[in-house]
Amino acid sequence: MPAPTFRSRVWKDTPKNLAASGIHSDAEAQKLGFRGGFVPGAAIYEHFAAELLNQGVNWLEGGRADYQFRRPVYDGEEVQFAINVDDRTLSVRGLDDDTVRTTGHLDLAEDAPKVPTTRAASPLRVPLERSHIGTIMHSEKVLDVTTADASAALTRFPRDAGGRKRVPVGRWCNAIGLVTEYFACPMTVHFGGRIWHYSPLFDGELLVSHGVITDIFERGGNSIVRLQAYLTTGDGRPIATIEHESVYQLARAKVAAEKAASA
Repeated sequence: MPAPTFRSRVWKDTPKNLAASGIHSDAEAQKLGFRGGFVPGAAIYEHFAAELLNQGVNWLEGGRADYQFRRPVYDGEEVQFAINVDDRTLSVRGLDDDTVRTTGHLDLAEDAPKVPTTRAASPLRVPLERSHIGTIMHSEKVLDVTTADASAALTRFPRDAGGRKRVPVGRWCNAIGLVTEYFACPMTVHFGGRIWHYSPLFDGELLVSHGVITDIFERGGNSIVRLQAYLTTGDGRPIATIEHESVYQLARAKVAAEKAASA
């Protein structure tokens, strides 16, 4: 499929959290030494998807991207977003310190991986460990869209689509939800990933998620889980394939837990 055509643009915006828990909560993030709650990576990606849709690009029907959330964007912080048509990149920079927060590409040469859709195990509700690599997961739900209009207004995500309403992409593109349904992960931080879009998800549609854990590893003291997910509607219409990486145990949280245990 030809890469979607879009226009370069640089703009400023102030990403926000509508509901804050875990690392997205000021209180929890500050306990770990951060200045405040993180805006979810899925919400950051939604800003880019919204921009492309508002340019008239059918991004949710063939767009593909990778993204790396290198440093936090804090709740209510003004940052600079950019998309560049020449090298097909996306980026977010902090305005107060000029640091790179997010990088990525609005094109992928690779085709999407094939995700197993065989019968999944039952949720284990135990802490993640390397023995869980290869675990197949499954979830079915109709997403609550009670606050979808409010969240879409924050990212300028266009909900209306020919008489139907698109579910904001940030509400379903964070595949870590599969892992947190199956395992005990009290706090996760979206680290990066890739996405292949096939069609939008609309209000009221059943979202069926198939997933498999492909790796669990350590980097810089952080424990990271990597997974692949394939999303469809209840009647089998493909929504997206996602490769996802999240920190499921921060190095800072490990140190804090060790200090508390030895106190």
